[in-house]
Amino acid sequence: MRTDDRRPPQAPKGPFMHHVKSSPPLSLLRSYVERLEAGGVTVALAGSGLLAALGLADTVRDWDLTTDDPYERVVDALAGEHHVLHGSDDLHADRKLALAGGTVELILGFAFHAERGVVRIPTLVSARVEGIPLASPEGWAIAYHLLGRMEKSAALFDHLARHAADPAAVTRLLEEPLPPSLATRLAALPTSRTT
Repeated sequence: MRTDDRRPPQAPKGPFMHHVKSSPPLSLLRSYVERLEAGGVTVALAGSGLLAALGLADTVRDWDLTTDDPYERVVDALAGEHHVLHGSDDLHADRKLALAGGTVELILGFAFHAERGVVRIPTLVSARVEGIPLASPEGWAIAYHLLGRMEKSAALFDHLARHAADPAAVTRLLEEPLPPSLATRLAALPTSRTT
């Protein structure tokens, strides 16, 4: 892991997601974030919403959020909100709540079954933009790779190479049983100094 003076990646300056051509209502995202955080749930915008917030995409199909908080706390924070719970499968080692008819997906304990064991992608808030907490680009570079979405993974790795990665996020993710080539790529990212 190389360290230099660059700062951790932040969302672009200016109005939040001003460049996005298509997305579900931003007000829906804000509403869920506010309700969850008011209930003590740590949550972060992930997936294509994160890519869009970083200026790496201009289309968001649905709002993906992640949390490491327990299901019971999440459901309490949503106060009776209708949801559909999806369990793990051959790839995903997590659970998901589909909200607002699937327009919002809340991933609980984001994790994947991988060759060397379960890889957990922690909910690390990397920045806040207009009140919206953004997930870790480092975590999502790994997640997209494990999902086989190599273009999105490469876009995030390139972003991190240009802007520097958060050393704490890199260290945390290197504790996971990542495929060796992916761990090597993550470890090679330049990181910002925290001192």
